[in-house]
Amino acid sequence: AVIMLIFLVGRRLYSTVPGLVAAAGLAVSFWSLMYSRIGLRHISLPFLTLATYFFFLRGLGIGDRPSAARPPRTFDFVLAGLFMGLSFYTYFASRGVPLILLAFLAYAFVFARPRIMRHWKQLLLMFGIGFAMAVPLLITLARQPESEARVAELAVPLVEARAGNFGPLQEHIQITLGMFHATGDDEWLYNIPGRPVFGPLGAIVFWSGVIIALFFALRPAINWLRGWRPAGGSHEDLERGPAEASLSSAFVLLWWLAGISPGFISVPPASLGHTILAQPAVFLLTSVPIWWLLQTLSDRYVWVAYAAAMILVGSIALRDLPDYFVEWPQRGMTRFLYRADIRDVAVYLNDEPDLTDFGMSGLLAGPWDKIAFGIDLDDSRAGSVRARWYNPERAVILVPELSFAGYPAVESPYAAYQSNAPAADNAGGYELVLTRGDVAPTAHVPSEPVCFENGLCWTGADYDAQGGWLELAWQVAEEIDMPDTPLISNPPPPGVYSGPRLLVFAQLQDADGRFLVGDDGLWVDPSTMYPGDLFVQRHRLPAPEELGGVAAVFGLYDPLTQMRILTLDSEDHIRLAVGE
Repeated sequence: AVIMLIFLVGRRLYSTVPGLVAAAGLAVSFWSLMYSRIGLRHISLPFLTLATYFFFLRGLGIGDRPSAARPPRTFDFVLAGLFMGLSFYTYFASRGVPLILLAFLAYAFVFARPRIMRHWKQLLLMFGIGFAMAVPLLITLARQPESEARVAELAVPLVEARAGNFGPLQEHIQITLGMFHATGDDEWLYNIPGRPVFGPLGAIVFWSGVIIALFFALRPAINWLRGWRPAGGSHEDLERGPAEASLSSAFVLLWWLAGISPGFISVPPASLGHTILAQPAVFLLTSVPIWWLLQTLSDRYVWVAYAAAMILVGSIALRDLPDYFVEWPQRGMTRFLYRADIRDVAVYLNDEPDLTDFGMSGLLAGPWDKIAFGIDLDDSRAGSVRARWYNPERAVILVPELSFAGYPAVESPYAAYQSNAPAADNAGGYELVLTRGDVAPTAHVPSEPVCFENGLCWTGADYDAQGGWLELAWQVAEEIDMPDTPLISNPPPPGVYSGPRLLVFAQLQDADGRFLVGDDGLWVDPSTMYPGDLFVQRHRLPAPEELGGVAAVFGLYDPLTQMRILTLDSEDHIRLAVGE
């Protein structure tokens, strides 16, 4: 739909061939493929923006064939208002949609006033419909001001400028303007870091389009300043012929400038997401030199324009398609951020019906790994596969003894206790391994497990003074009692807690009970553990110079409430003498 609409808008602003060039360039561009193929909400903004502007331009008659004046097309303005109102519910950059229209109307009021005055009622109707549709959103934002915190969080250059430091703003403007030829979005999620939107040829054509459009947009003002008047009227009569190109060029330039402005005032600069409102305008500007050639060349040499159009689109395709479909997906950071390794494990498990209980190494960055894992499991396997997630830097799962380990590639203190499972294949960078049981600590083993009220039990401990770590073994006696944990975006909105709801605190205390050193953490995901599971984890507790009388103190607590969880004997900690 976006490709069709950019063609329709390009044809109305310039002509059919430029519309086709803009549509073809956008269709094969990395920028468009990136957002449309993964279905982020951002991609709905170009569609609704193009629909808004198509009906707006058609309502004003921009791009119509020269003919006698016609009555205003009220329904076009109604549709423009509806699509504009819908755009507000897509992405924060949509706030630029009405601003672009207002800026263009100001330009047109100066240089094509009769056209604007003929449609003033319809224009008021359009903005009225858009505003009415935005009222629920405005009410929600007024009642929940914290929902705007994410926007404020990103506006670092603007905050610095208000404080008198214009350095970040200047830097962001420079980088964002360079995103089309020099440097690009630095986020692996959306781009090969630093990759500009265009290669050398595309960048030359794009900036040529900007210059040509700027020339036509400024031409009415320059002519007016020189005292030139078209035959038969004042400068206010500039509506058709060459002046139509001035209106079109001014519209596209304003669209582009407003669309990239979020990159000036937010982090990161040159963000392909923050500037997505400008995406159609960028490819429309890239088609402007082709339009100019068609207007300039004689019929004998018009083939040059068509050849240039094919070379331009071909250069974009030859660069962007391999980058998107081959280069970018194979990069390790891209695979990691999009959980491609987890998908590979899920696909492997779909063909292994007997493999149901196992550990899964990861960095425990929230619930997103589990969600990605569940998406790619077949429905027939979703109920039987039970993965226990753990961070191999600090923990290892003993029961179940099978684990997918080795990815991400981090240093694990338990790697020596794991060996490849017989006849097991690798999947997604993971190896299916067996964990030996002799990793369990043996220096301090209670006669019976010490259980806490939430269903987790301590079964053993070791303290290594030379290595400076305390090792604790835990067993799940029953389903762990956990508070409900809502799904929070990553990164979370300011002021919203997104951390864990269960941690192990571990301390060294002297003979008088004074705190020496502590290290809190739970390096397994308790929501993925099942009764009978056993795991071991390490806490970094460097030994004091004088070890005599030192005790290890540990227990469980909720980091949100800071409330300790009691044992079944109503104790809030366990204390072990570890000093010699």
